[in-house]
Amino acid sequence: MSTLSGNDIIVLFLGIALMLGTGRVLGELFRRARLPSVVGEILAGICIGPSLLGRMAPDFFQWIFPAGTRGSTALEAIIYMGVVFLLLVAGLEVDLSTVIKQGKSVFVMSAFNIAIPFALGSALALLAPGLFGRSGSIVLALFIGVALSITALPIIAKILLDMRLFHTDFGMLVLASAMINDLFGWLIFSIIVQLSSTGAVDSMLILKITGLTLLTALIILSVVRLLINQALPWIEKHTEWPGGTIAFIVSIGLVCSAATEAIGIHAIFGAFLAGIAVGDSQHLREHTKDIINQFINNIFAPLFFVSIGLRVDFIGNFDPALSLILVTLAFGGKFAGSIVGGRIAGVPLRESMLTGSAMSALGAMGIIIGITALKFGIIPERTYVSIVIMALATSLLSGPLIRFFLKTKERFSLAVLIDEHAFLASLAGRTTNAAVGELAAAAARKTGIDAATIAERVIERESIMSTGIGDGVAVPHARMAELESPCVIAGLSPAGIDFDAPDGMPAHIIFLILTPLGDQDSQIRILAEISCVFSDSAIKRLALRAKDHIDFIEAIGSSCTPAE
Repeated sequence: MSTLSGNDIIVLFLGIALMLGTGRVLGELFRRARLPSVVGEILAGICIGPSLLGRMAPDFFQWIFPAGTRGSTALEAIIYMGVVFLLLVAGLEVDLSTVIKQGKSVFVMSAFNIAIPFALGSALALLAPGLFGRSGSIVLALFIGVALSITALPIIAKILLDMRLFHTDFGMLVLASAMINDLFGWLIFSIIVQLSSTGAVDSMLILKITGLTLLTALIILSVVRLLINQALPWIEKHTEWPGGTIAFIVSIGLVCSAATEAIGIHAIFGAFLAGIAVGDSQHLREHTKDIINQFINNIFAPLFFVSIGLRVDFIGNFDPALSLILVTLAFGGKFAGSIVGGRIAGVPLRESMLTGSAMSALGAMGIIIGITALKFGIIPERTYVSIVIMALATSLLSGPLIRFFLKTKERFSLAVLIDEHAFLASLAGRTTNAAVGELAAAAARKTGIDAATIAERVIERESIMSTGIGDGVAVPHARMAELESPCVIAGLSPAGIDFDAPDGMPAHIIFLILTPLGDQDSQIRILAEISCVFSDSAIKRLALRAKDHIDFIEAIGSSCTPAE
């Protein structure tokens, strides 16, 4: 029986420790610089990989990361599990109900956000295959098209959360579009992997693979999704939280991955579908998803992203021309898709530009399909390096671009919006609906709109996506045709109310935000102002101690302009 020797175990453990340690250190440094931590983790891999360590200390590099040993096989299995878990987490962010409730506008936006970059990438691969070090083929064209059209849903979600835009209507539009993009991307990519594995391309094979892929997706997203939704309440009731729920979700992810691999579809597609099936359940709390994210993003994700730099020599395979072309097409395709789709769907130009900025982030998803394509021989190492650079560049620039298009000379002042009639010092309600009802009554007195109508619209919006933004703040909101100007009501809850925030904490400061139906900007700008004001923990503590409207306004008087 072949087992790991003592030396294999020593080398394996030291290699993992080196990968995890350097990845976390550089990842944390980049995070503190307000940059995606994934960039630091990949840079760590480049430093300890063949690009630098392999050049400076080749003997040590060959010892700590040996090729063709049982230890290297074990490390590869751990890294592969990291990829599966990353796709599981990406799937958890997909809420099918949110996509459906967004209506036709999200499907129009998504269609063009997919079609234009996909067409640009496919055309480039067919017309200039030499750029990619390959002869022209359908498989290569499909892959480059997918590489430019897919999005990094976890990175987009993180950017929106950091900017407190996650729970806005704009945030929902972006997230829903990204969900459709990713689902389409992984459907096509699973077909590409199958085509590259068989080594033959014909119409019947494509139809067979497409049909099998769609059937698998349908079964997991219908039958399996229903069973998960029924099982979750029992698991949460009869097992210790959150351990029982996490074990259940991870097990479902692994089973679906094994099932799709067994029928000839790549395992990572099964993990992504499993994540969607679990994440769409109404019984899965945001805090549980956050714990799973923390577990995977702090252990398995760094190992995977560091391994990217270990696979190839980034210095020797760097192609500046190809990298620049791919980055340009990625941004150009996403912005063109957002603008064209936005015009057809009736989305204002500035919001379309914001959507294009967010959807440009390719991040981990682009890297994962790149590394899988390299493994199956679809692309050479030189193209793989350029795809990684493209994914990193788009992820780095996405956040600053959103901030740029959010800039506006006119700002909303909470001190002006919240007068003495728009502040409730102590909410009596202990539930979301009760708190919304109290805030709606105050809004009715200011606007003249029926309180029941306001509460109904806000609760309906809350059912699509919860509005707890974390750190003890919630922002229930709605757009109303009856309004002519924005209305904001602030309320304090000493006991705290559960608005299903990502950090699991109850909300103590609650803002009811009502904006005119045709006003696309006010909601985003008001939420950006709230985000900026309450990013200061000292202001939040003072606000919570407010006894009346004057105390509250004095507490938030040092508000900032978030776009500056």
